Amino acid sequence: MTNIDEFAGEKMPRSPVYGTKHMVVSGHSLASTAGVRTLEAGGSLIDAMIVTSSVLCTVLPHATSLGGDAFLIYYDAESEKLIGLNASGYSPAGATADFFKDGMILRGPLSVSTPGIVRAWEVLHQRYGKMDWADLFIPSLDLAANGHPLSRVLASALNIFKKDISADKGCSDLYLRDGVPMKAGELIKQPALANTIQKIATDGSPAFYEGDIAQSIGNYSKKCGGLLSAEDFRGYQPEWVDVLSTNYRDHNVCVMPPNSYGFLMLMQLNAISSLSSEDLSGSDEDRLGYLMTAARVAFDEGKSFICDPAVHPAPLSDLLGEKITSKMRDAVAASAPGKHQNSSAGGTSCITMIDNKGNACAVVQSVFHVFGSSWLDPGTGILMNNRMTGFETDKNHRNVVEPHKRPAHTLNPVMVFKNGRVKYLMTTPGGPAQTISNVQMLTNVVDRGMELSAALEAPRWSIDGEGNPLIDDEYPQTTIDMLEKRGFKLQRASGASYFGSSKCIEVLEGGVLAGAADHRREAYACGR
Repeated sequence: MTNIDEFAGEKMPRSPVYGTKHMVVSGHSLASTAGVRTLEAGGSLIDAMIVTSSVLCTVLPHATSLGGDAFLIYYDAESEKLIGLNASGYSPAGATADFFKDGMILRGPLSVSTPGIVRAWEVLHQRYGKMDWADLFIPSLDLAANGHPLSRVLASALNIFKKDISADKGCSDLYLRDGVPMKAGELIKQPALANTIQKIATDGSPAFYEGDIAQSIGNYSKKCGGLLSAEDFRGYQPEWVDVLSTNYRDHNVCVMPPNSYGFLMLMQLNAISSLSSEDLSGSDEDRLGYLMTAARVAFDEGKSFICDPAVHPAPLSDLLGEKITSKMRDAVAASAPGKHQNSSAGGTSCITMIDNKGNACAVVQSVFHVFGSSWLDPGTGILMNNRMTGFETDKNHRNVVEPHKRPAHTLNPVMVFKNGRVKYLMTTPGGPAQTISNVQMLTNVVDRGMELSAALEAPRWSIDGEGNPLIDDEYPQTTIDMLEKRGFKLQRASGASYFGSSKCIEVLEGGVLAGAADHRREAYACGR
């Protein structure tokens, strides 16, 4: 029997949450528990996802809202079919490179694209839902109308981004009290948002895209000098897509295709797949050197192809094929100990869930940067995204801003199969570093044999918005010194902005479900 004293002085990871029927992991306790209750009440997995997602849009609006987008991978156990849903929105009709000749706008109404999440809920419910549509919004409606305690992470964000919040009347009226940001634990009520949720619950997504909600946002956009109009909402539809996959150590890793960054994760896995698990389980400086090099070459080869595939389809068979994979493996091999090389190298919430029938889904939903556009329509109570900043202004770039076009998206839900069965569900926020974090999580469990919670809580490396390498403050200076001798220029960092906040599920032998929520934010795993 192990004596607890053996762990004295060691940092013990939190235990995973275990269950045998259902598991929901999300960015807020109210969302995860609402999802499990929906499953216990006989709802389908998609019913539970919509409940969880809508609660997140209510209690974590700085990360996800009705004014944001989503990417989802869903596995239907009965049909054994895996499908992706791209619910990213389009640019307004007036968005051109000439209009944004001085650069994309970070905040305000000019940074907003058409949001996709609400119609995605309805499309999914029509195909996989069991419960009445209106009943799915009872939890979020209650929280918006009667209030919910402000979370610590939202309160912290209000202080950090007080300048942006103060600049917008809709945001400041909701979140500031006499110019002072609300504090954690204070009760916040959102009557305008509650009215919006009630309209969606009663009249479905047409109330949002073809009705009063779009009209309100469009009118307010025009009043504030924005491009987004009610007409840009009309007829919006998310897109069903085939997922991409690669084999890594007998695991089939599945991600979303462009305009998602997802295939960059597959390229990184391909680049390190010729290494042994022992190579990736040695010293921190060796392991990180391999992973950093794999990310650098994957981004160098693939990032320019991330754009709206309806405009510029990416050559995925080449990017994931043997020629480029071999080139990347050579670069990784050149980063081995004793060799040197040159290194060049937000506001998001996530859900993973699985039920007792084996249905599974991974969702990443977002307003992009923290608080998105920091522009809230008072008529609807909806905080809008700033996804337009995902575009480029260079007319020769594939991802150049144009009317009715999807921008590049960093969102990267991951589903991993082994022997034909779901093994892992992985998601994390973290902007352009999402694929990098997910690679670290997967190699932690597959190559290093780590327990799921330990794999999430282990220190990471990352990149900032410009692609500059960052390293977790938890790593010792000796590790940084060794990496810098190999040519990596690193900056220390801490917190969750780029290191993410993973929400993961593992299906153990015998069907037991293990859920793990990252300590970096207020993520919460709930099992039954």
